[in-house]
Amino acid sequence: MTALQMSIITAGAIGLACAALSVFVILRRWAFIGEGIAHAGFGGAGTAWVLSLLLPGVVGLRTEGGIYCIAAIFCLIVAFAIGWLTRREHVYSDTAIGIFLVASIAWGFVGMGAYTQLQNVQPPNWSEYLLGQNSLRSVDVIAALLMCGGVISVMGLMRKEIVAFCFDAQMAEVAGVRVGVVHYVMILLVTVTIVLGMRLMGSLLVAALLVLPGAIGLQVSRKMGVVIAAAVVAGLIGAVAGPLINHHWPFVKEGPAIVLVLVMEFAGAYGWRRMVGGAHPTPL
Repeated sequence: MTALQMSIITAGAIGLACAALSVFVILRRWAFIGEGIAHAGFGGAGTAWVLSLLLPGVVGLRTEGGIYCIAAIFCLIVAFAIGWLTRREHVYSDTAIGIFLVASIAWGFVGMGAYTQLQNVQPPNWSEYLLGQNSLRSVDVIAALLMCGGVISVMGLMRKEIVAFCFDAQMAEVAGVRVGVVHYVMILLVTVTIVLGMRLMGSLLVAALLVLPGAIGLQVSRKMGVVIAAAVVAGLIGAVAGPLINHHWPFVKEGPAIVLVLVMEFAGAYGWRRMVGGAHPTPL
């Protein structure tokens, strides 16, 4: 399997999972949560760099795999902290997310600065945690396919509960839906897609895959089936276009290419909506 084929398959799997989640992320007003969890990846990388200075004998802390594992754990911790704070609104959700977002970025740069100062070199893989990997491996392809299958399966099994939760959590709870369980399951699904998506797009841009496909779908229609289908198609087009653009123009990294294609899709969907003269969609 060539590098381009691996990138396309990985991007397609991540794009499909993110697009399926995207509609519900938009409906639940969770776009900013995705940003907070995504930016935690850089804070996790900073944690790994600091630990490698404190524990120089642990060689694994300096490897790509070791840094990625710590970044993933850091993202999970931040995600469930945000989930706990927003579940009963101990603080306003945008406030909690904003605090974790800026704290993660700041901590990541502290770790980067400490490593650079003490080792006289920049920390390993620091740019990849911002903008994504230059090349993917077979393990990334397998992980992306397994993640995609898991996310789609869980959403299929809990589709009624998820739809009720995203449209009106209070009414869903009154109707007997275990809203707390659905809340944390959604947080977990969003986190897993972000953690794997960071390999492709980096922590700065991966949240775009959780926002733009759903936004595009909601410009196309208000029928849930059509919205999800449009979001999936848009997400797949953007995800697959990224590796192809990078293959033809190597100076354009896959992450930025995916985001720009999705933005153009959104502009096209918005323009089409205006041209056909349909009712203005509810602001997203």
